[in-house]
Amino acid sequence: MQPVDHPKSLMEVTGDKIRHAIVSGELPLGSKLSEQRLADVLGVSRSPVRDALAALQAEGLVTISPKRGTFVFTPDMRVVDELCEHRAILESAALRLGIERNLDGLLRNLEHASAEMEGAFAAKDPQRYTMADHQFHNAIIQGAGNRSLEKSYNLTISPLKALRTHLFTIMSEKTDRSMDEHTAVIKAVRAKDADQAVSLLAQHIGHLAEAFGTQLSLEQTETIPPAV
Repeated sequence: MQPVDHPKSLMEVTGDKIRHAIVSGELPLGSKLSEQRLADVLGVSRSPVRDALAALQAEGLVTISPKRGTFVFTPDMRVVDELCEHRAILESAALRLGIERNLDGLLRNLEHASAEMEGAFAAKDPQRYTMADHQFHNAIIQGAGNRSLEKSYNLTISPLKALRTHLFTIMSEKTDRSMDEHTAVIKAVRAKDADQAVSLLAQHIGHLAEAFGTQLSLEQTETIPPAV
């Protein structure tokens, strides 16, 4: 007997819409969120918006303060380091499993995502590029064929996806370096060199934290008043 597929609730659909808007950069990091405005845009009442925001707070995408209001999260360096470490652990494990269990499918999906990134890079379209980048890393997770790992990844990775969008579209992080790193990972996967592929992937993920740290330092320098 097969279980009944339950359709998503209005709250879940609303949460998906808001999550996508944050991850895509439509709702920038640190921006204030109005329940009423979101309800008007999405064509729903405030109740599912309120419930969706509470769920997104549990994911780390939203910060709700009773006195200040609701905001898209603003990460600090420690949060970014921990997110990148978490991502590296999950993606490295998935990449090893994918090479072992599903090499052809993994390669096909990675190469497809890479082609999408190349097209976006040539068109100088950072938003399209970051969506293809998400596709590349999702292909790594899905290539493992482990539903539990994929569920854990999807429940915790949204803040990092939003940060990557921020880096590529707002801070103009180096997409040429990103392209080269993705290509190098594919080459190692094609050679069935799991150790090399995982090492390259870890370096690639670490560059995200480095880029955020550099931008954070620049912002802090700009806020320091000049010496008199």
